[in-house]
Amino acid sequence: MRIAHIADVHLGYRAYTRLTSTGLNRREVDVFKAFQSILDIIAERSPDVVVIAGDLFHTVRPSNFTIHQTYKLFANFRAVSAAPVVIVGGNHDTPKSSDTGCILDLYASLPGFHVHHHGFNAVSLPDLDAAVYCLPYFALEEREQYVLKPVDGHSVNVLAVHGTVQGVVRSRDPEVLQPKPSEFHFDEWDYAAFGHYHVSTELAPNAYFSGSHEYSSSNIWEECPRLGASPAAKGFIIYDTVARQAEFIDTPALRFVRDLPVINAVDLSAEEVMGLMAERLGKVPDGLQDKILRVVVEGFPRQLHKELDWAQLRVWKNEALHLDVVLRQIAAESSSGGRQPGGVAKLLEQEWADYAGSLVDVPRGVDRQRLTDLGKDYLTRAGESEVTL
Repeated sequence: MRIAHIADVHLGYRAYTRLTSTGLNRREVDVFKAFQSILDIIAERSPDVVVIAGDLFHTVRPSNFTIHQTYKLFANFRAVSAAPVVIVGGNHDTPKSSDTGCILDLYASLPGFHVHHHGFNAVSLPDLDAAVYCLPYFALEEREQYVLKPVDGHSVNVLAVHGTVQGVVRSRDPEVLQPKPSEFHFDEWDYAAFGHYHVSTELAPNAYFSGSHEYSSSNIWEECPRLGASPAAKGFIIYDTVARQAEFIDTPALRFVRDLPVINAVDLSAEEVMGLMAERLGKVPDGLQDKILRVVVEGFPRQLHKELDWAQLRVWKNEALHLDVVLRQIAAESSSGGRQPGGVAKLLEQEWADYAGSLVDVPRGVDRQRLTDLGKDYLTRAGESEVTL
């Protein structure tokens, strides 16, 4: 049996302030286009089953546009593919309480679509003599109630999980939501499809995080490559249970996202720092247009802030879809005369981004990425205003 494994789709994800001519957020459109391209490939490759291992949506309450557009994508997919689709609830798209309505249930009305967002449940696929056992994010805490092994009666048994795995990936989740690898009994399954971690990762020869299909996490810089390095794997997996082989398929036409080489500003003038920024940005293939980039300046002296060429910085920012300029200042002297631990202090913008990204319970209706970007934008404007006074 051939399984198409997708995870962390995050439809409805928005970032930055750029809009399309129809008023839609550019990054939201990117994520939808990328997902459409993946569904097209899956239809062409004709797998036996499609597993979406959590976080189909970016928020528990997606917009009407996101709900409708997703329904259209799935309806169009069903018109060209008979493969059953199993959707597992993730932490982004599922209410904590099982008695609260979940938007994912809407898609169970489509022929051959199966949705599970609470509890440990098996989806039986009798035409394939197979079953997909679903362990959504909000069932992880109660997993001791279940035996995470397949029940006899099917030739092929697949485990679909949304959650991190202890010792494999760093996570902000509470320890109770980080199972040990041994708890999943990988050798009992034909395949285990994981979601929640946005970087494609092998857990066992028959168990994988597929990773996200686009850059849609609260901190994309943790997963994007340096300029000049190979692009990060963004896409999905097709696993063949007979050959016991996984094939990773890249997302076509992925938005260009790169972290530029770090600039060490110690003992440099503002003019020299600007020159190094220009040099790094000049090496971006085909210019800055429509690209997402970051340049980090370490050890930047606070007193040089006013001497930076803010007009040029705004030109670069306006040219790119998004340019993140991070100035990490030299740490203040401590009362003992030495620098604070770490050598450099983060700018308020970076401190805010780290804090916003670490929030466990974001208020209902608040988009984490939007909250992070707005805070950084306000802080950047405040810094620029202070310089021009």
